Amino acid sequence: MATVHDQYFGVADEVTYGTAVAPSKFFEFQSEGVEGKYERVNSEAIRAGTKVLRADRFATSAKGAEGDVKLEVVSGGFDFWLKHMLGAVTAGTPTNGLTTYTATVGPLDGKSFCAQVGRVDNTGALTPFTYEGGKVKEWELSNAVDELVTLSLGLDFGKETIGGGAGAYAAATPTYVANTKLLAFNGGSVKVAGADFPVSDFSLKADNGLNVERYFIRAGAKGEQKEEGLRSFEWSLKGEFAGTAHLNRVAAAVASGALASLEASWSGPDGSLLKVEMPFGRFDEGPVSAGGFELIEQELSGVALTDGAASAVTITYTAIS
Repeated sequence: MATVHDQYFGVADEVTYGTAVAPSKFFEFQSEGVEGKYERVNSEAIRAGTKVLRADRFATSAKGAEGDVKLEVVSGGFDFWLKHMLGAVTAGTPTNGLTTYTATVGPLDGKSFCAQVGRVDNTGALTPFTYEGGKVKEWELSNAVDELVTLSLGLDFGKETIGGGAGAYAAATPTYVANTKLLAFNGGSVKVAGADFPVSDFSLKADNGLNVERYFIRAGAKGEQKEEGLRSFEWSLKGEFAGTAHLNRVAAAVASGALASLEASWSGPDGSLLKVEMPFGRFDEGPVSAGGFELIEQELSGVALTDGAASAVTITYTAIS
């Protein structure tokens, strides 16, 4: 009999969009909220004597699935997500058991994955829920004092299949990358314009601008979620008021004065590294105000931009090969 301790979250890249693949990579997760979407299409016709919708006069419309998954970033396996978060990934040559992956803004079309969530009910039965045609529509990397680095993924899927079956729909047996280490706040650092800026809170949120409403008059999963709008990257930092340099960027009269490079990185005890670089961070807000006999905090926020050549965001991940 299974227990809640046997629940799992696993994924695998799809070869063909919307075609299930058995999960091959599994992640420890804090929470997940992926749900199938099902709508009812009610008849609006007049039928003599009918005052309430009849039980046989509606159709079910399956609209895929969506939801969030929150993961703790560890020193192995997270390279899987980089191509679905940003689009373009290159892998270096393994050295001393570690490989460095570099992710930049690139095409998301043609990249999809299948996910399976194993959930246990109150009778001890484990049911696999399989989600095909997966895309990362939004994501957030965050860290704060006394916390681990976390990745929150907003996912969208073309189809949900409830219950076990054969092949890709069978309940999986989770396996995890061995000997991974956690990335925590005390291994991190943040730089603004190349200078250290001690912060107590960091966040980078991204919206991939996907059209997730591609439904057609046909049976089966919805169409692949295609890129449509501009992507957005919103960053925020919480630190102490340490002079007017950052505030002057917010108040700059010309565009160039509002920009500075941003870098946040976290190193692990096994030589692993997660680094986020934004060469053109725009400073949009950074108010300061005195609130009594205490150090003044400054919450800075803005967006990551591009000059047309450099990637707005680059994520470097050195991890167990």
